[in-house]
Order: sequence, then C-alpha cells, then structure tokens
Amino acid sequence: MRSIFEHGCYSKAGRDATEALVDGGESALDAFMDADGDYPQSSLHPRDLADTISGVFCEFAKRWPDAVIDRLEQIGECQTYWALGSAKGQRSIDVLIEGLNARDQYSRWAAAESLIRRKNKRAVPALTAALKDRSSLVKSAIVQAMKSNRLFRSEEALSALRRIIANKSMQTHSPGICQTAKEVVKRIEAES
Repeated sequence: MRSIFEHGCYSKAGRDATEALVDGGESALDAFMDADGDYPQSSLHPRDLADTISGVFCEFAKRWPDAVIDRLEQIGECQTYWALGSAKGQRSIDVLIEGLNARDQYSRWAAAESLIRRKNKRAVPALTAALKDRSSLVKSAIVQAMKSNRLFRSEEALSALRRIIANKSMQTHSPGICQTAKEVVKRIEAES
C-alpha cells in the first residue's frame, strides 16, 4: 500500500501497486478501508492523494463490485457511487439508480455521473426523472450527458427540460444549464 501513496494513481508504479493490492480481493479491500485516512506518509498534492484513494476504490469496483457495494456504508455513498462507474453488472446499476435518491447532493451527483459513464439503457428513465432534482449539480450532469450522447435523450425528458429552461432561479444562477437544456430540447425535437 505504501507504494500507492508514494507514487499516486497517475504513475505506472502507482497503478501497478494498485493492481497488486486489488489482486488481494475482499481482504485487501478491508485492509485498505482499515487504514481509514491513516495512510502512509505521502508527498502527493492533496488533490492527487484524493484522486489516488478514489482510483483505488474504482479498481476494486471494477474487479470486485459486490464487495464494494456490500461496504457502501463503511466506504461512504459518494465514494461508492463514484467507484461503481467502473463496475459491471446489474446489481451495481440498481445501486446507482437508488443512489439518485440519496440525501446528499454530491452522492446523487456521483450516482448520476457513474450511470452516465456506464451508458446503460436501464438508467435512462431514472436519469430523466432526476432532471427534477433540486441540485443544479445533478441537473447539469444529466443535461450535459443528454447533449453529448443520444442514448440519454428522450421525448419523456422534454417537460423536465422545459421546466429547467423556464425556471427564473435557474436562469439567474445557472444560465449555462438553461442554455444547454435549450440545445437538448432542439435535438430531441429534431430527432423525433
């Protein structure tokens, strides 16, 4: 584990050390979690350190998604949802869809971003419903995904997109989201 924190997730040595750790399976995940912030001394920038920790969880989720899901409470919702963007399997999609209803906006955002990265058709109705989320962070992620990938665009999203566009608070505080929503509406109408 020391090598992971010495080199970080952006170096080959750090990635190799992460892969070796992940090879240890659930017991290695538990050991990583037991460190609980008491990681080996690191000269990494705090942002790189956070990315490295997140990257380790993503690698565990890629190989051992059920182990990560089963430890959701210990790992934390936001970190788990983000990591499940690297996973495979229907259970992880179910957990991410459920994550769109989390209390914390950053957890809901992480669930939305991971569902977007996974590009699973089952997630489209849930993402469309999440356009009504009270967080502009969540709305922005979904509207951007709809703009960039036809998979996420549907006629069912039109009413929610139009509400975003018409919302005075959104117009004032998040004009970029409103502009992107307008573009998405045009694309959906053209594709229908």
